[in-house]
Amino acid sequence: PLINRDLHLVSELEDGTVLIGQHLLTGKEVSAITSPVAKVYLSGSRKKAAPIKVNIRKKIKDLIKSADMICYPMGSFYSSIMANLLPGGVGKAVAENPCPKVFIPNTAPDPEMVGLSLEESIDRLTAQLRGEAPESISPEDVLNFVLVDRKNGNYEGEVDPARLHEMGIRLIDTPLISPETAPFIDEKLLVPVLFSLA
Repeated sequence: PLINRDLHLVSELEDGTVLIGQHLLTGKEVSAITSPVAKVYLSGSRKKAAPIKVNIRKKIKDLIKSADMICYPMGSFYSSIMANLLPGGVGKAVAENPCPKVFIPNTAPDPEMVGLSLEESIDRLTAQLRGEAPESISPEDVLNFVLVDRKNGNYEGEVDPARLHEMGIRLIDTPLISPETAPFIDEKLLVPVLFSLA
C-alpha cells in the first residue's frame, strides 16, 4: 500500500545466500532458511539483486503523520513488517508523528527470524526506521512500547527492560494469549491494551 510499483524483496543471508522474492524467505513455499538474514532491500528485477530506492507518495506520508497510533504488528518479520519500512520517507513520517508507536512481536516462532532474538528484532526495527536520519531520529521517535506475554509467549532470547528504557522504549509484559488462541495472540486481550495506549 505504500508505493504504486511492483518490486521484489531481496534477502541477503549471513552465509552469503541471496534470495530474490518474498516466497523464498517465508518458509512456506520452499524450505525455511537456515542462515540468519543479514539485510533486506527492494529490487526492480526478479533476476538480479539490484537495490532500488523508492519513496512513498505525499499522500502516504500524510496518512502516516496523521495516524492516531502506529502499530508494527505480529507477522513475518522481514516480509510483512520490515518490507513496509524499506521505501524512503517512512521512517521520517513515523518520527514526525507524536502518536504512540507499538511493536507486537510474534508469540510463536517465525521461520524468517532464524538466529534473531527478540531484542535484536527491536534493534533492527528501530535501525530501519532511523536509517534516513540516525543523528536526528532517536529510537523513541519511532517506537515507544513493546507488548509481550512472557508467561505464555515463545520468544527467542531475553529482553533487557532497563536497556529499552534508556532508549525511551517501554516493555509491557501483559496477558495477550488465551487458552483458546495459544500460541497466538487473542484479539480480545490485545485490543484493550492498544486502546489504553492510544
